[in-house]
Amino acid sequence: MVRRASSGVEVVLGEQLDRLTGSRNTRLPKGRLDAGETPEQAALREVREETGLRAAITAPLGSVSYSYEEGAQRVAKRVHFFLMEPSASAPEPSDGELERILWCPLPEAAERLTYASEREVVVRARALLEAAG
Repeated sequence: MVRRASSGVEVVLGEQLDRLTGSRNTRLPKGRLDAGETPEQAALREVREETGLRAAITAPLGSVSYSYEEGAQRVAKRVHFFLMEPSASAPEPSDGELERILWCPLPEAAERLTYASEREVVVRARALLEAAG
């Protein structure tokens, strides 16, 4: 999700302690599809749950596929990302999954993110926003 601030465009990031590795990371809000959800519905729900912010989708940003180990099981995951803007100004309580939510200047966001695939998503968002003027 991005917003326009007096200093330029900012993107919302979340910081957390990874439940599988115990390492600290900075990431974009994301999650799993609930039964019957479209990727767009899941993205809006996850952003609202993790950040307390309601959003509106303005453009697709593609998807990222990866896998990780959870116990003895290998889990495949595909995440669909969307460019979003806030649709309401007052945040709601979040679900607490992210320890800290911050607005970061878009030019700095990619270097702050832990995962390369999410850095690529931010680069795509920046290019799309710059092309739109």
